[in-house]
Amino acid sequence: MRRFFYDSSIQDTEEQILITGPEAHHIRNVLRMQSGDSAELYDGKGAVVSGEIARISSKEVVFQVLSRTDESRSGVHLTLAQAVLKGKKMDLLIQKATELGVHTFVPVVTRYCENSGRAGKQAEKQLERWQRIMLEACKQCRRPIPMQISPPTELRELPLSEGGHNIMPWENEAGTPFSALELDNGQPVLVLIGPEGGFHPSEVAYAEEVGFKTISLGPRILRAETAALVAVVLAQQKVGNLLLGKRKSA
Repeated sequence: MRRFFYDSSIQDTEEQILITGPEAHHIRNVLRMQSGDSAELYDGKGAVVSGEIARISSKEVVFQVLSRTDESRSGVHLTLAQAVLKGKKMDLLIQKATELGVHTFVPVVTRYCENSGRAGKQAEKQLERWQRIMLEACKQCRRPIPMQISPPTELRELPLSEGGHNIMPWENEAGTPFSALELDNGQPVLVLIGPEGGFHPSEVAYAEEVGFKTISLGPRILRAETAALVAVVLAQQKVGNLLLGKRKSA
């Protein structure tokens, strides 16, 4: 069943919902749905309603609510802080991080990362693009609560996970494998991943000074985007966010 994003809170008493903007355009002009077609709406706050298209006009779509559910359950908050990557690698990471249940995605500006000078309208457009990719991924994987995407942040301004776990996979760490970590269920986790060129030694020193624990992802040097996804999956598994047979929101 198709699922669409509704950009206002869905009220318990609503029997019909008016859909406008990009989602109405998508329903009418792209998917060419008809009155009577089944669909779902979610508001990004946990409310999900099932129903059918009641009426379609040139500017709006009227959705008839038939049933509603609450999918606001939340797992352990996992934040992925990723140094900005070149090309479409960030697009891929945002899509996959959404699918894997990452709670917050923070693009980080480091010494060796790409496009660190983006600012103003260019930065705004980039953030808007990432938001669109994230929302499309939410619809595809049926995630009821969207991943939060922060504006690009300098490494030294990155907020730590207070009272939680701050983890930094690092290619020169040989002593502590990820499997040795004990991530207490319920405590937030922050995973920091470097750029293609790796972290500058001064950045590693800073991260360790403020409380990041460097860990190893194995004997092979992974690409930045691969390291990010491997670390996310391992962390989600350890905190219990990957539960087979159960759908759980982030």
